[in-house]
Amino acid sequence: MVQTRSTISRNCISVYLTRLSVLLTASFVSFAALAQQSVGLVLSGGGAKGIAHIGVIQALEDNDIPIDYITGTSMGAIVGGLYACGYTPGRMLDLINSKSFGYWSTGVIDPDYVYLYEKPDPVPRMATLNLNLKPGGSKTVLPSSLISPLPMNFAFMELFAAHTAQCGGDFNRLFVPFRCVASDVYNKHKIVCSSGSVGDAIRASMTFPLVFEPIELDSVLVYDGGIYDNFPVDVMRSDFAPDIMIGVDVSAPDKKPMRNDVLQQVEDMIIQNNDYSLPADEGIKIHVPVQQFGILDFDQYAEIYRIGYETAMGMMDSIKARVTSRMPVKTRQLRRAMFNSTEHYVTFDSVNVTGASQRQNEYLRYIFTRSTRDTLDMAEAKDAYYRAVTSGRLRNLVPKARWNRNDSTFTLNLKADIKNSFNLGFGGYLSSNSSSMMFASVGYNTLSFNSFSVEADGWVGQSYMAAAARARLSFATTIPSYLQFYGAVSRHKSYDRTPMFYNDRETLLTSSDLYGRFSYGIATGRCGKMEISAGGGRVSKRFYSNIKKNGEPKDRLTLDLAQLRLLYEYSNLNDITYPTAGSFLKLSAFGVIGQSVYYPENDKLYKQSDNGRKWLQAEVTVKKYWNINKNFSIGAQATTVASTQHMFNTYGATVAMLPAFSPTASTHCTYNPKLRAPQYTSVGIQPVWMPLPSFQVRGEFHLFQPWRMVKPVYTETSSVGPAGRYGDWFSDRSCLAEVQAVYSLPFARLSAYGNYITANGGRWNFGVSFGLFFLAPRFLQ
Repeated sequence: MVQTRSTISRNCISVYLTRLSVLLTASFVSFAALAQQSVGLVLSGGGAKGIAHIGVIQALEDNDIPIDYITGTSMGAIVGGLYACGYTPGRMLDLINSKSFGYWSTGVIDPDYVYLYEKPDPVPRMATLNLNLKPGGSKTVLPSSLISPLPMNFAFMELFAAHTAQCGGDFNRLFVPFRCVASDVYNKHKIVCSSGSVGDAIRASMTFPLVFEPIELDSVLVYDGGIYDNFPVDVMRSDFAPDIMIGVDVSAPDKKPMRNDVLQQVEDMIIQNNDYSLPADEGIKIHVPVQQFGILDFDQYAEIYRIGYETAMGMMDSIKARVTSRMPVKTRQLRRAMFNSTEHYVTFDSVNVTGASQRQNEYLRYIFTRSTRDTLDMAEAKDAYYRAVTSGRLRNLVPKARWNRNDSTFTLNLKADIKNSFNLGFGGYLSSNSSSMMFASVGYNTLSFNSFSVEADGWVGQSYMAAAARARLSFATTIPSYLQFYGAVSRHKSYDRTPMFYNDRETLLTSSDLYGRFSYGIATGRCGKMEISAGGGRVSKRFYSNIKKNGEPKDRLTLDLAQLRLLYEYSNLNDITYPTAGSFLKLSAFGVIGQSVYYPENDKLYKQSDNGRKWLQAEVTVKKYWNINKNFSIGAQATTVASTQHMFNTYGATVAMLPAFSPTASTHCTYNPKLRAPQYTSVGIQPVWMPLPSFQVRGEFHLFQPWRMVKPVYTETSSVGPAGRYGDWFSDRSCLAEVQAVYSLPFARLSAYGNYITANGGRWNFGVSFGLFFLAPRFLQ
């Protein structure tokens, strides 16, 4: 025991000596710095071009050039602010290359944080207008920025809340004293940010008008600092007065605006001070030639960084001749480690919400405080934040972390901006085949503990028409739950093959649905939900009993059914239409009971009734995508559908009612009996090449394996067409291959495709499309 105590004492003395050595070293470094030449780094704005600043900083560090002060504007404020908060150039580059940065810089919610339970059902809506029908309310109907501010709001708090507390709101106490510039466009002057929230200051400095939504500083909306000072040399001079300045300019030379480059036109209009000069007696200017990149070309980070690094290295002899002081690597690392060791762990002990009605504020606060724990860490706050915004009912939700010095915790203050309750939606799908349709919707939504929403949707097209209504009441129970009614009427025409640009083909199958369904659903984690539903409806099919008889009347089959259904879904796909990452799982099962009436050649005199129709049907669909590298991913999917549905009066009627395999939008308007079966399994792979963030080339290669096909049996005694029979087990199969080039816009997709289907002797189809392809849910789905 004595030996153990002695060992502990020696260890304690060793720790104290180490800390004393660190403090003495730091004191010596600080004293030595007073006698050295001080260096100020000035970083210009320029959007993604500002990534070159990281390359320049890395070159300076590699050559022991000290950075004693930093001023920056816009992207220069982001890079400078991160460095001032103790980030290394490598860590900054990792951040810009991260999945999270890619999401919040483009206004996309990370699919890992999408709360599936709150996510609206997909419809082909490309634009939404929020309408205020009450006097005195908000008149805003259009988005206030090109990029949604919601992901960026939380990201900036997450990045900088601890550093704001660390410096006590005084930017002089950061790892490197820091200033950034924002613009007050109302009073027509720049604002120099030297204190307060580090994240708010940087966010204000980079808020490019129209692209990003402005934030408030001292109750004033502020915008990108580049409007009045895109190269803050004068701020460095007045606030820090260093012995020498190094200015890094990534701006492009003035040129005539291009007609098709809207962002460049806006930039030319708002940047009022294009003075990028730095007097030679005050320092050295580095102009980095990155004018070929756009302000949002963050995906080109590696090349922009390389150009910045090489440009600085090319001028290093001149820099070293002017800058006489040095900062050795180990000394810088020690100072950074000491600064980072004082960073605060962010824990929220209380949550306040303002900006909405009292009841709405209380509900939003409940989302964050529903846990029984007394405190909330950053990960829990992030989960709650995205749960609150997933519903789409918030125009904005701005989080602020306020440091409580007394107990070393934070208060989370949230300012909510609720959308108007009424909304109109417009969209559709334009295609070279017969799937083109227009879409419109009208809805009413509330946000409260028991939120209510109602929506009416309509589709109008050549081969598809539908109307649907949905009413939903959500409950803030321990496990969130909802009650919903959904009703729809639809008509869908299918042809023997995909027509190009016009449709001169005869309709082989017309499917009509009219149904209503009541559902009760619960959340199962962040990415899952479960639903049980009951409903009733009428399903009608019109078809040729002999597959095709041009000009002759079609047969008709009508079923009146009651249904009980169980559904489970899990999804964290990054895109519902053209995903490149994430997983999807769907498990569904339903049973129906009712009667069917068969009308040969639509003649009511010869109708044949069956009052004992009943069957069970189940489906399992699994999708998974793996990112091989930044530009390539591969997906795999498998689907199994099994139905106990019995044969109907004729082969044509039986096939018309069978589950169909249509994995892509281009295959939904074709009627192919060889891609229908009572039970089948399909497997497929989807390689995806992404040369640009908004552009992808993807393949779809599927094998369709029926367990048993239904085949026609021709007899001389049949008066209504051939009967059906089951083929041999697993004796038939078909393949489908499709290649698409897809360009993603913020509101729609533009694609060109070509596919080949081996069924019926093999068929090629080609086409182009624009919009979003989502149909109303079917009753037997």
